[in-house]
Amino acid sequence: MKGASEIVLGNCTKWMNQDGQVNELDDGMKQHLLEIIEQFAKRALRTICLSYKDIKANEGGPDHDAMAPDLVQHEVEQTGFTCYAILGIKDVIRPEVPEAVEKCKSA
Repeated sequence: MKGASEIVLGNCTKWMNQDGQVNELDDGMKQHLLEIIEQFAKRALRTICLSYKDIKANEGGPDHDAMAPDLVQHEVEQTGFTCYAILGIKDVIRPEVPEAVEKCKSA
């Protein structure tokens, strides 16, 4: 799974260290990762969290596509992921953005 860091991290129960060892995601490590996300954001970087989950046969239905009760995620997407990277990416401002912001200010 990949996506907005805070959301994807919320679905993780484990994390992988730089040596490839998987550990339980306790409150201390979760707070540390959230601080990293915040540090990236302060540098105007967008963050993406990368995670994976080992899925067992028929977990979340025969095709792994059974929806969770909230109808937003599949059952298999709700928890049990391992966070293995948080990326900070620079989102370049497109040339038309400054003019659009000025128009909004004037309105």
